[in-house]
Amino acid sequence: MSRRRDPLLRIGLVLVAGFLLLGFVGPSLAPHDPLKVFDKVMYLDGEMVVPARQPVAPGRLPGLFPLGTDEAGRDILSRLLCAIRPTLLLCSIAVAIRAVLGIAFGLAAGWLGGLPRQMIDLAISAALAVPALVFCVAAISFMGAHRGLAAFLIALALTGWADVAAFVRNQTLSTLQSPFIESARAVGVRPRSILWRHVLPQLWPALPALISFEIGTVLLIVSELGFLGVYIGGGTIYEVARGDNPDTWKMLTAGYPELGQMLSGVWAKVIMVPWEPIIVGIVVFAMIFAFNLLGEGLRRQMDITRRHEAR
Repeated sequence: MSRRRDPLLRIGLVLVAGFLLLGFVGPSLAPHDPLKVFDKVMYLDGEMVVPARQPVAPGRLPGLFPLGTDEAGRDILSRLLCAIRPTLLLCSIAVAIRAVLGIAFGLAAGWLGGLPRQMIDLAISAALAVPALVFCVAAISFMGAHRGLAAFLIALALTGWADVAAFVRNQTLSTLQSPFIESARAVGVRPRSILWRHVLPQLWPALPALISFEIGTVLLIVSELGFLGVYIGGGTIYEVARGDNPDTWKMLTAGYPELGQMLSGVWAKVIMVPWEPIIVGIVVFAMIFAFNLLGEGLRRQMDITRRHEAR
């Protein structure tokens, strides 16, 4: 009889599937262009006034902007629906690179011996010792944020691979101590066949849970980078009028939306449009929670030491 699916796994699957669906169809559901400005910023009595609409604000255009507008007068709901897809793509590509590097180095560290193992173990320990956020900020600053996606992927991969590598190394070392490995060696099975037929199959069941946790981790780092003002896509310029004066000056704000980018400039937004960071923060928290819940559900489902009820 098959085992019943873990409740955490069910909830995690539903939540992650919902966010993936939003990422796929979100831009087509956006009621407005995410870059269209609906309000003008102006100076009144020497002070800058941003007539941004609050969420579900009564009186003015009810229902047109259910989540309000940002400091530039752009619809937050449209920007949010368009921001989920690029953020998920960035996190997925970064996790794929981390997983490939981690599996390769982890297998090498567990399989090889002598100096190669010591060098890889040293690299893993060094990478784990560096705070990921600090390293990402330094790496992106060194390479230049203008390099776009490549700089972020390199920065996110250069530290994150170590978590996967440490897990794969430990699993490989544990598997190599198993009796069936000794039996395979005793009957003359070649080392390459042992690696592909006996070691790797022991890793695959745990990798989906690990990847799910990694996506949540990368999403958190991307959000923290955006909070610190480090994000992909650069900014866009919009004009600010000075009352009746025909002269205008230009202001820089975030461009095409991405969740980390929408959290940038949070201190100014707290004063001008405090609802935007709250809304975006709730969405980011829900996404991280969903992937962590899925990872925990997969881990519990694959844990043979736990008691599972039969269907």
